[in-house]
Amino acid sequence: MKIARVEPLILHIPFYADHVVAAMHRAQTHDERVLVMRVELDDGTVGYGDTQGGGSVDTKRLESLIGTSPLAHLLDDSLGFALQVALLDAVGRATGTPAHALLGHQVRSRCPLSWWDIDMPAGDWVKEAEASLRRGYTTFKMKARPWRDIHEQIATVGQVVPDDYRFDVDFNGFLLTAARAEEHLSRLDGHVNVGMYESPFYLQRDIDGARILREAVSKPIVEHFVPEVLHARASDGFVIGGGIEGVRRQAGLAAEFNKPFWLQLVGAGLTTAYALHLGAVLSHAQYPYITCFELFEDDLLVQPIDIVDGYAAVPEGPGLGVEVDEEALRRYSVDPATPTPKEKYRAQKRLLRVRWPGVAGKQRQWTFSDESHYQREFYAGSIPPFQQGAHLDVTEDDGSAGFASEHAAVVARGL
Repeated sequence: MKIARVEPLILHIPFYADHVVAAMHRAQTHDERVLVMRVELDDGTVGYGDTQGGGSVDTKRLESLIGTSPLAHLLDDSLGFALQVALLDAVGRATGTPAHALLGHQVRSRCPLSWWDIDMPAGDWVKEAEASLRRGYTTFKMKARPWRDIHEQIATVGQVVPDDYRFDVDFNGFLLTAARAEEHLSRLDGHVNVGMYESPFYLQRDIDGARILREAVSKPIVEHFVPEVLHARASDGFVIGGGIEGVRRQAGLAAEFNKPFWLQLVGAGLTTAYALHLGAVLSHAQYPYITCFELFEDDLLVQPIDIVDGYAAVPEGPGLGVEVDEEALRRYSVDPATPTPKEKYRAQKRLLRVRWPGVAGKQRQWTFSDESHYQREFYAGSIPPFQQGAHLDVTEDDGSAGFASEHAAVVARGL
């Protein structure tokens, strides 16, 4: 069994709805680019893997694999995620073995998956929650941001979901301190749909504060896998992602400390199928996984992954156990130099205004030219975060002299 060919494919897969496009283009998050790796073995067996983004492709590294055994590279995380998964798929197909059997001992036949969204106005999150329910999800990972009112957002979305539906709220550290985190999380604790909190502040920066916060709130707190947090037992669980070897190593450590985690592996349908195989053999991969594949208009699979009551069955066929839609690969393939729709959008000018009610009916307002600038200001503590009634307005360049003058003044202030 030798590698005969390795082929990278660059795809641009649009997001599935206009309100998702608007939020994803504005935000500091991923775009429409998906890297698909195709591996062909000398017996004609073909394996596939994908990942969002994927960076640049090292063609010389790919050429060096030709004529070698795919088994020699399965655990080499330096190859990149999509190629590792493609090799795993190819080996599984060539040997008639499900991918999970190549990764370890199966401990579950169904794995939890979560819907994911960047921050949006509450009305758009309602649309997302309703879409997730139609597609079988029971968990929604929400990006809480200080330029919106997370309490109002959750109250609004909570009106359209059943009581057993869960919101896992990711602050990405924007609460900054344990004291401010306690203020907001204690309020959120009372909402029946709130499930977990991710990174209310970066726990490793204040282990004592993390422990105090853990005692003060009732819902679980999770953090990206950090050894200091693990050894200090300062969180209830973790977020784990990366290559095969790195994930298995971190998952083993989490299991020794009896800490559950979710897998965070962002891509299309192939990534999601792989997450199911990997999660099937990791004892503590118990929290709903994040792959974000639901946001793309196409998962690149002939048969979609069926989600029932928040869980998907682990595929039992050889390799990843799913069939790639070859026509979709052709339809979405682009030249690697082609800018994504998000890159084209971000190259244009706009004004972004963070507002909330002030004194005597007036609005408090901060104006910026790009999300990266107001993120910086909030992380620095230069603007009060998570104010009641906070919202974000986006004004696109209308070609007017007034817009040009205001935009130039904002940029001149470094905002």
